[in-house]
Order: sequence, then structure tokens, then C-alpha cells
Amino acid sequence: MIPREYVNIPNILSITRLLGVPLLFILVHFESPFWFISWFIFLGFTDYFDGILARKWNQTTEFGSMLDAVADVAYYISAAWFLIYLFPEYLTPNIPYIIFCLTIFGFSMLISQMRIGRILFLHTHLSRTSGVLVFFGVLASFFMDTTLVIRFIIFTYSLAFIEVSVILWIYGEVSPDTRTIFQLQKKQNRSGNLPD
Repeated sequence: MIPREYVNIPNILSITRLLGVPLLFILVHFESPFWFISWFIFLGFTDYFDGILARKWNQTTEFGSMLDAVADVAYYISAAWFLIYLFPEYLTPNIPYIIFCLTIFGFSMLISQMRIGRILFLHTHLSRTSGVLVFFGVLASFFMDTTLVIRFIIFTYSLAFIEVSVILWIYGEVSPDTRTIFQLQKKQNRSGNLPD
């Protein structure tokens, strides 16, 4: 049972995204892509609005950040699967880059586990931008060849995972809402403290 203080609109949006992902796996088999695309867009908007509303209404919590991150992982990993399933001709040329990106992602999780004893997903500007690119990349793939677009998305995700790895390696546990390593450097310079 979720504690009452965690029941709010931003968390409901995150839960909707998390629980709504399985429906995409049904809709993708429909003859017309209309319902798949519509539901995919709706779930994408839940990702956009949950964070905005949480900050606007001062409802940001560690639980909400964790829930948002889990929902994001489910949504964006499934988006990658749909690209493979629906548009393998755009993915196949990018397989070496995907392997490289996943390797960096694995290292970022390993560093998180080593430094703070658990997996911590950060909502950095780069990771959020990469998520937006995936959203539009999936939609664009219905209308055009997105081989190079996908390669660019993989590149931005790789940079995001490298930044997260560096942040966790240098600073250890930080807020999940850390936007960039430069934000942490500014705070450090103001306080005069050195990272652990």
C-alpha cells in the first residue's frame, strides 16, 4: 500500500505511465498504428507533466523521483523494443553503437552500486533530452528513415550515461534531480567543500 502522502497527481501520472506500457505491446499488433501512436503519445505526456507538476506544486519526493525513474525505464526501454520490432531496418546499422551505449549504461549502474550501495537514476538535462529524442524518434520512424536519428539518440544517451557515471564517481550520492555536473561544481565552489 502506498502511503497517503505519496498519493498525488504527479505520482499518479508516473504510475499511469508504468502500468500503461503493457497496453502498448497489445496495440502494436493492431492493423492501424493510430491507437499505438495515440497511447504512446499520451504516455509520453505523462512523463512531461509529472515532473513539472511535482515541482510546481512542491510535491517532489524521493519516492516520486524513484517512481518516475522506474516508469521512465519501462517506457523508454519498451520504446527501444518497438523500434526493433517495427523498424529493424533502422536499428540494424546501429547495433554496434547500441552495444557501446548499453555498456556505458551498465558501467554507470555498477559505479552507482559501488559508490552508494544502490542503483540511482539521475534526471540530468542530457538524460531528459535523450528521452525526448526517443519519443520523437519513435514517432518519426512511422514516416521516415530514422537510421541517423537513432544514431544521434544513442550518442546523446551515451553522453548522458558518461555524465552520470562521472557525477556518481566524484560526488557519490546526489539528488536524483541533479541536472548537470556543472550544477554540482557550482555548489561545491560556493560551499568550498570537496567531494568524498
